[in-house]
Formats: sequence, C-alpha cells, structure tokens
Amino acid sequence: MEILTTRFGPVTINAQDRVEFPKGLVGVAQLKRFALVADPQVRGLTWLQSTRDPVWALALVSPRVFVPDFAIRTTPDQLRPIQLESAGDADVYVTLNRTVQNFTVNLQAPIIIHRRRSLGMQLVLSDSQFSVRHTINFGAPLRMSA
Repeated sequence: MEILTTRFGPVTINAQDRVEFPKGLVGVAQLKRFALVADPQVRGLTWLQSTRDPVWALALVSPRVFVPDFAIRTTPDQLRPIQLESAGDADVYVTLNRTVQNFTVNLQAPIIIHRRRSLGMQLVLSDSQFSVRHTINFGAPLRMSA
C-alpha cells in the first residue's frame, strides 16, 4: 500500500506496519488508521502517520531510552480494545514534541501497539508519576513537527 505524507512524500507501507486505533487518539478520535514509518535519518524515531491525512503524524520514541524505569500499570479491561493478552506482545511508545527551547516526551499518555494484531491505543494514565512534558536530551534534528 502506498500513502502520501508531507514529511517523506509517497511511502510504501508493508501490511505489518499498518495499525488501527479502534478508539482513535486523544484529540483526534476520527483518525483510526495509521502506519508506522521509521525515520530514515534518525535512528529510534518512528512516525505514526495517518493513512488518510498526509499532514497528520506524531513523532514516537521508546520511553525507556530516556526513562529506563518507565512502566505502565494497567488492567486487562484497559487493554481489551487491542486484544492484548501478554505484555510481551506490546510495543510501547511516547510522543516526542519539540518546543523552542527543548524536546519533551509525553509519559502520561503512552501509545501501546499490539503488532501481531495491528491494533493500537493511547492509554491516558491517571496515577502516573510521570509528566506530560518530560524534558529530554534528543540531539537529532527533526522534520516538521506534527
């Protein structure tokens, strides 16, 4: 499948890189179909690109790169929308944001992807000790922010 993106132009997406978010994402519940696109220049950076809207994408990184003790406490009911039965089947990401002064990650609302089922969700943590704007040292340049 080929999709159009504003960051990379036309991109061919493999079936295993497509992800459906049954409940959408916080603030954009209407967007449900996405693709994971590895940034060709920045190792460890993945874009969650809408397959329907070429402009809409989020920069994602692994939270453990910046916060080694990052952990999510959930219940099976919370993970039911993505049919996740084992933590080992989950890829966990956080959104990367660039401000004028620094980079931050949102540790309060991680994105969980069940790759085998191509299902994803954004889990808003209510009891997290982590911040929405956790400042990090991300030395790589970013393309246009989402």
